[in-house]
Amino acid sequence: MLHLKPKVVLIGAISFLTACSASTPQPTQAPRQKPLESRPTAMPTRAVAATTSLAVDGVLALALPQVALSFDVSGRITAVNATLGQAVKKGDVLAAIDNTALKNAVADAQLALDQLEANIRLQNVPPSKADLAAATAALNAAYASYNVTKDGASQTSINNARMSADAAWLSYLSAQSSRDAACGSGTNTQDCKLAEASYGNAYESMLSAREAYHKLLKPVSQDALTQAYSSVVAAQTRLDALNAGASAEQRKIAEVQVAQAQAALALAQDNLNKAKLISPCDCIVQAVDAAVGVGVAAHATAFVLVNLSGMQFKTTNLVERDVAKIQIGAPVTIRLRSYPDIFNGKVSALLAQSSGTQTNGEAVYTALIDLNPARKVLLPGMSGQAEIALR
Repeated sequence: MLHLKPKVVLIGAISFLTACSASTPQPTQAPRQKPLESRPTAMPTRAVAATTSLAVDGVLALALPQVALSFDVSGRITAVNATLGQAVKKGDVLAAIDNTALKNAVADAQLALDQLEANIRLQNVPPSKADLAAATAALNAAYASYNVTKDGASQTSINNARMSADAAWLSYLSAQSSRDAACGSGTNTQDCKLAEASYGNAYESMLSAREAYHKLLKPVSQDALTQAYSSVVAAQTRLDALNAGASAEQRKIAEVQVAQAQAALALAQDNLNKAKLISPCDCIVQAVDAAVGVGVAAHATAFVLVNLSGMQFKTTNLVERDVAKIQIGAPVTIRLRSYPDIFNGKVSALLAQSSGTQTNGEAVYTALIDLNPARKVLLPGMSGQAEIALR
């Protein structure tokens, strides 16, 4: 085995390094290095994820207020058609009260309207020949009576009245003699009673005949003339009205009367309709305070209805630092504790008044979120969490 001495090995290594250096080209001048203090300092980088939604807690609430229903008129309840918790439709009759008097009022109002319209139709019918003849005869009679009154009694009438008075006086004297003869022996006999009655009748006839005679002797008074002339005017007005028909003023009055009668009928019918309590919506009966046979006062609440057609999600822990991030109309996804489903909606309003503060003093506000229609039964008070898309 060949053993080299250390000196020989060192000389060989130096020769090898020298040969390598000779074969590698060397730069003529080394590049200048910048001072250490002038180099830019590299800043560490960190990826930051943008927040795109905000999660807040809340509960479901009614979008529409509860509806309290009451009768506008008082009466005794005759029917109750809805029970607590029942779903009712718009237009359903929930209850009714005794409407007998209200029905009678409608019938009376209808009868009054029918009679008025019948009278108006009669006024518009042309007069018959018989009506015109009767009106003409009445006018002639009124004129004749007026002329007699104006001219006063004729001498013939006075003479006849005087003779009637004289005859009545003689009859009175004869009846007096007969009475005296019949009652001479006593007043309790039958003949005496008959004679006494005849005497009384003769006395009344004598007074009447004398009064008629003295009346004819008096001049005609102004009151008698006025009364006689009034009869003439009335008869003439009647005949003119038959010939002319209804005037424009009469037609206007008739129209007003018809309108008043129609208004009275409408009011009576409206009162009759108020005897029924009708649901104004598709609702759930929340409270019932009505029973058959029980009297109810006007405007006393009989039913309370809840309208579930529109529901809102009201936030309960929306803090003030997040209010500015929320935009009206922003889409929202909602998860309720009652269902595994996801419900959708949008922000409809932000209430201006704070609803309170947290323990750290930060104000809490309420956002209202309208829910899209869903097939699930959603009830007020159901709680959950809403995820609001931020702008």
